[in-house]
Amino acid sequence: MPKSGLDDEITTGITENEVDPVVLESVKRSIQLLNNTLKSLLIYPKNNPLPKEFKKKLYFNLSEFLDTYDELKLEVESGQMLYEGKTVHEDGEREEGMAYILHKDGIRELAFLKGLDQSEIDDFIEVMEIGLSTGELEEDLVTMLWEKDFNHIKYLVVDDLLDVQVPSAEEIPDSWDFHRLFSSEIAVPEQKTEADFEADYQKRQRQTKELLRKLKEYSAEEIENIQKLMELDEGRQSLEEFFDILTEIWMVETDFAEFNLMMEAVEKILSALINIADFSSAERVITRLRKFEEMMFTSDLSQDSPEVKKGERTRKAIDQAGEEEKIEKITQILNEKENVDLTAVKTYLLSLNLNSIFPVLHMLRELKEFQPRRMICELLAYKGRDKLEIIKEGLSDKHWYVVRNVIWVMGSIGTAEGVKYLRPLIHHPDLRIRKEIITSLIKIPGPEAGAVLTLLLEDEDKRVRSLACQGLTKRKEKGALPVLTRLLKDAEFRDKSPDEKKHLLESYASIGGNEAIPLLNKMINKRGWLKRDKHNETRVFAIGALGLINSDEAKDALISIGKKRNKILRKTCKDTLRRMELRHARGRDNISHPPA
Repeated sequence: MPKSGLDDEITTGITENEVDPVVLESVKRSIQLLNNTLKSLLIYPKNNPLPKEFKKKLYFNLSEFLDTYDELKLEVESGQMLYEGKTVHEDGEREEGMAYILHKDGIRELAFLKGLDQSEIDDFIEVMEIGLSTGELEEDLVTMLWEKDFNHIKYLVVDDLLDVQVPSAEEIPDSWDFHRLFSSEIAVPEQKTEADFEADYQKRQRQTKELLRKLKEYSAEEIENIQKLMELDEGRQSLEEFFDILTEIWMVETDFAEFNLMMEAVEKILSALINIADFSSAERVITRLRKFEEMMFTSDLSQDSPEVKKGERTRKAIDQAGEEEKIEKITQILNEKENVDLTAVKTYLLSLNLNSIFPVLHMLRELKEFQPRRMICELLAYKGRDKLEIIKEGLSDKHWYVVRNVIWVMGSIGTAEGVKYLRPLIHHPDLRIRKEIITSLIKIPGPEAGAVLTLLLEDEDKRVRSLACQGLTKRKEKGALPVLTRLLKDAEFRDKSPDEKKHLLESYASIGGNEAIPLLNKMINKRGWLKRDKHNETRVFAIGALGLINSDEAKDALISIGKKRNKILRKTCKDTLRRMELRHARGRDNISHPPA
């Protein structure tokens, strides 16, 4: 490892798979502070100064670590936390501590990222305090964390879903031997002739057609029993054979009224499959309908041809599956039934026509659990990529969480068109909405998104302003420099909160590079006679911002400032130069070299 050229030498002697003891000790201190903070909140009243002091120390300890290493990622096990495979925290004996409650709700990784601010620490501690002090939560820990909408605290959740147990079907009436009709293997005596095969096939066609007619007379319970039977392994194969035969019948059917009756029966089958939450089979039905529709429109036919009429009727069946009433039924199932296969639900909804987008959007109003809501958001981001004019309707919903979800969808789609729909919401009265707008704008490329993000630097809430600052830094948004320069030169800048000053200065330095050095130098060297504590705080943060500029000019400026008589400035410059060297060394170590 290279030497820093400062008073202290940087030597590690750490092999590739080992953890630096200094780093490990720093992580342990941070996690111990987190644990002490939570325990103090459980023991002392909220207005007691001790918990407040713990929170403050925790924030500064984590910030110092993240400024150097960018990320603190913890593995969560039942009763303990690990960093790079090394134990950094263990819950006490007979204690349901913070590791236990995180692990219990499925969290397997917890990460704090550079840019973390005090408000996020406060919100995280609030959720953890509720988890530790309440035996049975009205909402699980993951949902509460998700609702806090953290930008610099991430977590990995593992779903612990059990396999769905398929219920046994009741006996089907003897007159309808459904299983034998659609059995995947039929024993055929060797002596059968070609005429015998044809007769068997014609018989199965007649039976299939008659069954579809009969389905119109079955009760809902009888149809459900048939579909339960089809959930068995052989039944699934039977469904495929059923539609193979049915397609043949559809192809040759010349009576449209008869075709329409058969299509109505298939619609009943589809509804029955949804009612028993067999979304996998339902998706296969839609797929077969779509294939037949495509077959009917392959030729250049007149609008009144039998093929076109059949294709249009088939399309209508698929459209009906995506109508509001049908989608509401799926919402009800997701809210009431446990262990529904969300992947199968998502695949089914993706198979529907575009008319389903609006009803699916409405699902976000009624879904009660986090996992289904997340699935719907992901589905809309995929299916609505070219339909933002439909998706945008959710931005005017009266429920704040629907608006926030749709903003997330816009950001995930990531097209410039979404910016014009997000721009009118930057003054929305709900803080959570404005924060989500920033998160989405960060993901959308182009100057339009950067310009709107820059406007949020002057939001009424300092948390939004700080988040916008960090977003501009991530985007390296050069267009924000004039506004940042004006804010730094403003007389009120000195009196801003420490978090906000730090973020503004770091954003200015990261975006401006060497162009930012003159103003930062001026702020550091300027003497202040009034509110000296505030002034010195600004100078310290400006030195830290200089350290983010990876250039010789920035390093020279820090060395020069480090020669001043002011002890605080000298120490800050020394620490900043040391962090620069560490980052530089880590960057060299991460470069892969070809074998000799």
